[in-house]
Amino acid sequence: MKKFVTIIVAILLSHFVFCGTLYDFAYQFMREKKVPEQHAKLMAKTLEEESKKVPSSIDPLYLLAFGMCETGFVNTFGDKGKAVGYFQIHESAVIYVANFYEDVREFKKNHRIHSELIKYPDWQLRIAYRYVYLILKHVYDWDIVQAISAYNGRKDRYNQYTVNFFKYYSDIVNQYTKHLSLYASKK
Repeated sequence: MKKFVTIIVAILLSHFVFCGTLYDFAYQFMREKKVPEQHAKLMAKTLEEESKKVPSSIDPLYLLAFGMCETGFVNTFGDKGKAVGYFQIHESAVIYVANFYEDVREFKKNHRIHSELIKYPDWQLRIAYRYVYLILKHVYDWDIVQAISAYNGRKDRYNQYTVNFFKYYSDIVNQYTKHLSLYASKK
């Protein structure tokens, strides 16, 4: 119960202090996972930008947990080449998000070959972030467990993927809470 309360408090606090500290935390987190520096910078910047655009009901730290679950933050091809990048994005997800966002539609128009997405870690994160938001809102009626499971192509609500996701997410929230404490003590 104490761990759950800590997570909830961290989430609430994080929405008030994400500016700057989210970028710093995400960058450090990804560098610790051996993400190349340029990719870590791009994705940290994108995560901070998207956290201001996508409704606050989607915790930006979810994306770090998805990156850990999907690839351990390795920019790779999966699913026999159909899934691309750190967040293992399928072309159908890109098309779905493009139906709602003009900038994604434009990106898709300029990069018709899905495998090109591997070169754009910022767009991988942007699309993944918006995809999670959209499926939560339009497909799973805000059922986060079902959305997490579906992100991995699963139909069952509870499975090892959701267990892993929440384990990573809990660890990330704890790390972020420590990061915020250090940030606050430096002020």
